[in-house]
Amino acid sequence: MAKARIMIVEDEMIVAGDIKKTLQDKEYEVSSVVSSGEEAIKKAEADNPDLVLMDIVLKGEMDGIETAKQIRSRFNIPVLYLTAYADEKTLTRAKITEPFGYIIKPFHEKELYSNIEMALYKHKTERKLKESYARLKRTMEGIIDAMAMMLELRNPFIAGHQHRVAQLASAIAKEMGLPEDQIKGIHLAATIHDVGLINVPFEMLSKPRRLSGQEFDYFKIHPKVGYSILKNIEFPWPIAQVVLQHHERMDGSGYPQGLSGNDILLEARIVGVADVVEAMSSQRPHRAAFSMDKVLEEISKSRGIFYEPAAVDACLKLFREKGFKFE
Repeated sequence: MAKARIMIVEDEMIVAGDIKKTLQDKEYEVSSVVSSGEEAIKKAEADNPDLVLMDIVLKGEMDGIETAKQIRSRFNIPVLYLTAYADEKTLTRAKITEPFGYIIKPFHEKELYSNIEMALYKHKTERKLKESYARLKRTMEGIIDAMAMMLELRNPFIAGHQHRVAQLASAIAKEMGLPEDQIKGIHLAATIHDVGLINVPFEMLSKPRRLSGQEFDYFKIHPKVGYSILKNIEFPWPIAQVVLQHHERMDGSGYPQGLSGNDILLEARIVGVADVVEAMSSQRPHRAAFSMDKVLEEISKSRGIFYEPAAVDACLKLFREKGFKFE
């Protein structure tokens, strides 16, 4: 079994030498010994150790807490603090960096060894959990893609619609500055937002004229059908709720629940804007496509009435300033 490689960040060379000898006696490999935060970051990137033993007071402009923060965020290397400082203010700052341990000097060799082993085990377990979670998310994405393909095979008149809505909804969310994981959830929800149309007869969707009042009432059930299909799947994102709410409107005039304002999920408000823009700009059996200028004019008029203002603003900027085009 390969030895764990440990980097020591300590500005007192005698102390650093003692720690190095202790680690080597325990058959760890010391990848490097450094005395400043700036040097520690460079060595962490170059050597990629399994663990960093970090003193809090260091030479240079960066202390150990700031150094640990950067090493954790940039390289995902676990940090174990070795320090003589145990005051509440220091501990509070240190906790923010999510350390894998905090040992107060002076310490015994057994204490150092047990904390190192626990830190290495914890990091290994966390990495496995993250890998399992990533595999689960990939599986869920595959399921969503398969369901979207199934719907499009059944109804060629909407082929590509969900994909294009997902493309625009993701771009809008990114333009709004939303977190990457939330953007991912919006993309997946949009990819499958019309799955409830599987309950609507093909003949109704392919009619060369507008739906009658009774037919439209039946059509409006599709968000609920989509929700019922997805509600028992434990996605990491509120996909079932977005599917249920994507036809809700800011003024409460939408369906199926008549929600308004912030009672509608932000993700659903974004997908709603993308859905309308794509639908209006695409040809349907009962009408020709509208020009994009006309579509953007329409959503501008209904900004804050039907549609989320921030999503409309982002959408307008994408098309008018950034050259967005559907693929």
